[in-house]
Amino acid sequence: MYEFRCYNHENYERMINLQEYLTILHSVRLFKGIDSAGIESLLDCIGAQISSVKKGNVILLAGDKPRNVGIVLTGQVHIVRDDCDGNRSLIAVLLPGDIFAEALCCAQVSESPVTVMADLDSVVAMVGFEYILRTCQNSCMFHRKMVENMLGIIAGKNLMLQSHMEILSMKTIRSKVLRYMDSFGVKKGREFSIPLNRDELANYLCVDRSALSHELSRMKQDGLLEYSKNRFVLK
Repeated sequence: MYEFRCYNHENYERMINLQEYLTILHSVRLFKGIDSAGIESLLDCIGAQISSVKKGNVILLAGDKPRNVGIVLTGQVHIVRDDCDGNRSLIAVLLPGDIFAEALCCAQVSESPVTVMADLDSVVAMVGFEYILRTCQNSCMFHRKMVENMLGIIAGKNLMLQSHMEILSMKTIRSKVLRYMDSFGVKKGREFSIPLNRDELANYLCVDRSALSHELSRMKQDGLLEYSKNRFVLK
């Protein structure tokens, strides 16, 4: 049985069974097209480390040099940016199966412009970027496939950033909300959940929280949508 060393922020070390994370690892785009045995072999080959992170703890601090690509296995992770006045903007919400810091590592930035932190108690796998790009001694097909997947991920993240910029460029709160929900690819009449509460959504859209709540109420009255907390139905 393949086992893996796990560290938390108190430096407590334990052995865990990788099997408990294989299901989510199969959904990670970095390992698309690679079977369970290949994933286990790759994680060993690239020296991945699994860490448990308490809610509110920082995984990557703005100003630090990004060296590792992170994979969210459980919980929820936020990417945030703080301006010179101390105002915090939410850049992205990461759920199990999402990866982070790959673009920063690829660009070889000396200082991260964003902070990555756990919004919930989470488990993440950290992989040195150099080990992903550097083909192993055996030149295994799994490693080559992973490099191909990484290029696709970076291209996809670029499109996501463009989508966020498009949302922020909208003139009204209503248009921002509708464009954000459209990004989920939902069909009219289908119920869906968003990974943000009201404060987080207002932060992501760069609008006032009370103004957002008021506009959502108006949209509901106008028959555009129904909602309860973070569950919505586009009408």
